[in-house]
Amino acid sequence: MNTSMNPYLAIVLGIGTGMLLAVGGQKFINQQAMTHCPQKAHHQLVMVTSFLGDSYYCIDKRYL
Repeated sequence: MNTSMNPYLAIVLGIGTGMLLAVGGQKFINQQAMTHCPQKAHHQLVMVTSFLGDSYYCIDKRYL
């Protein structure tokens, strides 16, 4: 393998791995927000769309 290609390959693999971990982490956070937000008084579930997909957050209604 050409040694000048190794740094580029490492960068591409790092970005790909980071994106996969970010998507998995966001799915976990979404599940937690959807599960626990209805149980909290004065909170509302808010959806935000980003390039990684939909994100859900539990926000106090005073800040909406």
